[in-house]
Amino acid sequence: MFRIITFSLLCFALFPTSTVEASSRKIPWLYEPRTLPVGHVEYEQWVTLKTNKESDSKYKEVRFRHEIEWGVTDKFQMAVYFADWRYKKTATQEHTYFRDVAIEGIYQLQAPNPDQLGVALYGEVKYGSEFFELEGKILLEAEFDQLNVIYNFTLEAEWEGQDLEQDKGKIINSIALTYQPKPSFTLGLQAILETPIPDWDHFGDDVLSIGPSLSWQSGSWWCSVSPIFQVTNVDSAPDLQVRLLFGIDF
Repeated sequence: MFRIITFSLLCFALFPTSTVEASSRKIPWLYEPRTLPVGHVEYEQWVTLKTNKESDSKYKEVRFRHEIEWGVTDKFQMAVYFADWRYKKTATQEHTYFRDVAIEGIYQLQAPNPDQLGVALYGEVKYGSEFFELEGKILLEAEFDQLNVIYNFTLEAEWEGQDLEQDKGKIINSIALTYQPKPSFTLGLQAILETPIPDWDHFGDDVLSIGPSLSWQSGSWWCSVSPIFQVTNVDSAPDLQVRLLFGIDF
């Protein structure tokens, strides 16, 4: 966690803040209903840390995800996650492995501005060794001058195993409040409620996590960091998660 936060602070220190052009993700855990302009390309680097499980005192997981996004039209954006690498340590094992590749699309129905609600639809397909996942989201954003409210509804369906015989789902409700005192700097607060659906026959224990976020951008560079903390009491879920996103527009 210390290294992730230190890297984000170095991003703030090393790059000037005279101009703002990048299309940043202001909340690392949520998507905004905004898309890249047609023809624009962006690289994103994800780093996510998960740790502190009551059910496993040795649990630690670090995820690295590499993404290329491009604006197909002014309202439709596509992306490829060309690698998702993970390091995982538990009480019984420790290993690094390749998880999946993915394709993502975002279609903007209505751009957010002070006069109208921003709305977009998100779809993603993931594929890996003995793994397949479909994910859909509804993205909403209400804009109030320097304050914005962002909401994501997510439904995930996942299949695992040699014959993809193990299936499960998840519903995620995420909401965030952002404050932008100046164009290059955004503060945020988000709450994420995850509801697992094991075997699609019952609902599991809800996991609620809350935490702040910090986003900075200048020119074609941007980075965002956010720790979230579990406020429920689910032993199998991590008590702390930290996500750092770093991006550059071309």
